[in-house]
Parts: sequence; structure tokens; C-alpha cells
Amino acid sequence: MEQTKNKNILYVLIAASFIIHMAISWMSLSDTKFSLLPNADEPKPIRMKLMPTKELKQIVQSQKSLDNTKNDSKLLSEKNNTFARETKASTVGVFKAAGKGQRNALNQKTRQVSKQKTKRKFKNIKLSDIGINQKTAPKVLKKKKQAKVVQTRKGLKNGDVKSSGLGRTNDFLADIPLGDFTKLNTQEYEYYGFYHRIRQKLEQFWGLNIQEQANKIFKQGRSIASDSNLITGLTIRLNERGEIVDIVLKSTSGVKELDDAAVESFNQAGPFPNPPKGMLQNGKATIDWGFVVNT
Repeated sequence: MEQTKNKNILYVLIAASFIIHMAISWMSLSDTKFSLLPNADEPKPIRMKLMPTKELKQIVQSQKSLDNTKNDSKLLSEKNNTFARETKASTVGVFKAAGKGQRNALNQKTRQVSKQKTKRKFKNIKLSDIGINQKTAPKVLKKKKQAKVVQTRKGLKNGDVKSSGLGRTNDFLADIPLGDFTKLNTQEYEYYGFYHRIRQKLEQFWGLNIQEQANKIFKQGRSIASDSNLITGLTIRLNERGEIVDIVLKSTSGVKELDDAAVESFNQAGPFPNPPKGMLQNGKATIDWGFVVNT
């Protein structure tokens, strides 16, 4: 019984480690044309032959720059951003700009709370509790109330005053060095808002599905190669109402469970109402989306 319990704990720990290094990525729009293969009316997913006309460009999230001049970056985002040096936040998670503050502010706050609790504890002690006769006890002058200390916000010295905490990103950016901020040179993309809405809905399901599939893998006694990026590429077609028409596995991660998690996440997150009219061709919008798991 104890041995079984220990095994279950081990599975959870391994799965947790697997999840921590997860990144949702690369969202990209393919400016492409598709031709349908025969028997397209059959109930099975429509198979499409991809004929790219332009190179895929990745859609990312970045902190905003003061320089908004157009550049030749292959990255697309909400606005034109130009930085002297590109970096990505070392913390993996739902995107957040680094706020203005101090990196160790949380530890400072913890110490402050601890001191306040200690003061309150001794302040409430009665003389009778420690065996001192109140009549003969020396008079103790009341201390003046200390001025309220402004709590330091957790963040970075050069962070955004409108944000708090350290920066995060879940974009897969293979060639961008790690740093405290996500500062990327990007071009403004007219359909960014639609892709961002899809991302937000997917983030509600992707992590949970990966965790479920990871538990299944490890309980079966299987392992996944470490220090590798496992990428599942999907091609998704939507109708003019944003309903999913079909999902085609464009490239596999090599692990069926991870591919299944990607497909399931899209099915759970959909539909995606109001696709931009400019994305529709013959009443359908086609997008490419990649999911990356870093083990």
C-alpha cells in the first residue's frame, strides 16, 4: 500500500516538472492557398494540400516600445515595436509585462508581516501572564504608532508602472535570448485581436489537457526524451460564424498524447466568433497553430 502511494506521488512530481516547462506557441497566419482532395463531402476531416505563397510569420506578445516605426521583423504583434536588444522573459506563463518595483519585494513583505505579528503578540501579553504584580510593575510608556510603511511592489527597476510582478511569456521564441523582459521587434498585424482572443480561450484548456496526458504517459511507465521541444502543428478551418469546420494534424510532436491534447484544446475552446472578413476565403478562414512542450 505504501509502495503504491509513493509511486503515485512520484507520478505527480514528474508530471508537475513536465508542466512547468510548458509553452503555448507558435501562433501564425499562413497567407496560403489550399486545394481540396477528392471526396471532400465525406464526414471524415477534409485533407488539404498546402501550397504556401508566403513564409509563415509568428504572432507574438511583447512589451510596448517607445519606438513604433515599422521594421522588417518576421514577428507580428498588436503594434510596431522596435528595441535596441530583443529578449524574452525567462519565466514561462501567460504573458505579463514586468512591473516597476523590486525583485525581492515579496521577501521584504513577508519579513514585515512577520515582525508585525510578533509585535502584536507581545503587545497583548498581560502582566499577570508573566507573574508580575501590576501594582509594583514599572510604568511602560506607550510607543507612538509607527508610520504605515508603503509596501514595495514586486517587479523590476525599469518595469512598467501600470504592471506589477515579474515578466512572463509563453511564446516559443527559439532564437531570442532570455532576460527580465519580453522585448521583441514586431510589425503591427491587423488581425492580431482575433488571434489574441483565440489564445486566451486556448490557455484555459491547454495546460489542463497536457497535465492529464502527461499523467497518462508516466502511469504507463513511458518516458519522454528530455531537453527537447515537442511541437504539434495544426491547421484549423473556421466557417464565417467562427465554428470549427475541421482540424488537420500538419506535423506531429512524435507523442500521440500531446497531439491529442492540442486537438482537444481547440475543440474545447471553440467556437471563435466573428472571424475578420479579410481572413475569409469562400466563407472559410484557415489558420496554422503550433503547440510546443519543452521537456
